[in-house]
Amino acid sequence: MSEQTKTTIKDAAISLFYAKGFHGTSVRDIARKAGVNPALISYYFGGKQALFESLLIDFFEGYVKTMETAAREPNGDPIDSLVELFKKVLLYQQSCHWLARMAHREMTLDSTLVREVMSTYLRKEQHLLEQAVARCLRRQGEPLAADLIVVQLRNMMTLPFSSPQYLRELFLLTPADEQFIERYGRHADEWIRSLLSSLEQRKTMVVRLTS
Repeated sequence: MSEQTKTTIKDAAISLFYAKGFHGTSVRDIARKAGVNPALISYYFGGKQALFESLLIDFFEGYVKTMETAAREPNGDPIDSLVELFKKVLLYQQSCHWLARMAHREMTLDSTLVREVMSTYLRKEQHLLEQAVARCLRRQGEPLAADLIVVQLRNMMTLPFSSPQYLRELFLLTPADEQFIERYGRHADEWIRSLLSSLEQRKTMVVRLTS
């Protein structure tokens, strides 16, 4: 019963934090939505702040684990591996899209919690993406640093879930829909391959000019 109660409280908190933000949500709001006594939030989580931090850690634990699992899966072609990693992270965020928006929105702030998440989880994310991109660049024989490619890739991977209202209001796109993920995944696949292909073409031109 306690695990079910904790899950119910978390689900209620996610929906309220998503809709009203941390400061716009009270312990009583969460308890009312979850149908529990407010004292249980302190009992299970230690209060609203600790509950919020727990949800943030839950998201980034799953986020990095998804990326690590995808990176470990054997695939002969590094570009195929990168595309597959991208798509799996999209699907993970879609599976918890309210929590994803809440987490990504929080990461735009400057706080002790955000710095801890950066050093623990986003540093791992950076390392995994840099490794994946570097494998592709080595295959192409391209000496360019991977940092800006990682920045572009990461932005494409998270923007649909950090700014869903922007996509809905201006482009009539809904990141929570399966059709959006399928379409966006195909676009990302084409973009990644096109980018790396252009690097290969540029390398070939340089070789020809210097030979």
